[in-house]
Amino acid sequence: YGGSGTFSCFSLAMAEQCLRGEELRARHQAALLKLRKKALREKARAELAWLGHQKRCLENLQDNKGASALAVKQHKILTELKKEQAEIQHLQNIYRAAHQERKLLLKQQREILTMRHSTAQLQKKLHNL
Repeated sequence: YGGSGTFSCFSLAMAEQCLRGEELRARHQAALLKLRKKALREKARAELAWLGHQKRCLENLQDNKGASALAVKQHKILTELKKEQAEIQHLQNIYRAAHQERKLLLKQQREILTMRHSTAQLQKKLHNL
């Protein structure tokens, strides 16, 4: 960024275009993460339902050893689900922070350009005096 005159306006326009592109990519990424979260929940729900069915069958057969092994599997599925959800949340936080940083950089660039423009106008007025 930086420079004078037309180049500054051009670089600001490019920065704004980049930001719009990044925002679009961020929205797509958020949608993908949301779908991933939903798929994980559905997968875990289906696996837990299947294990619950198997556990009830084993309990009806009075197979305590098999039922307790299924309880361990259920716990493993829930632990894995929580781990995956935490990873998704972490990614969402990273994307959100990066987006905020890009917006801040663009805001600062605009402020710099405004200050340069004001300074140039003041210098022109001084020169005319």
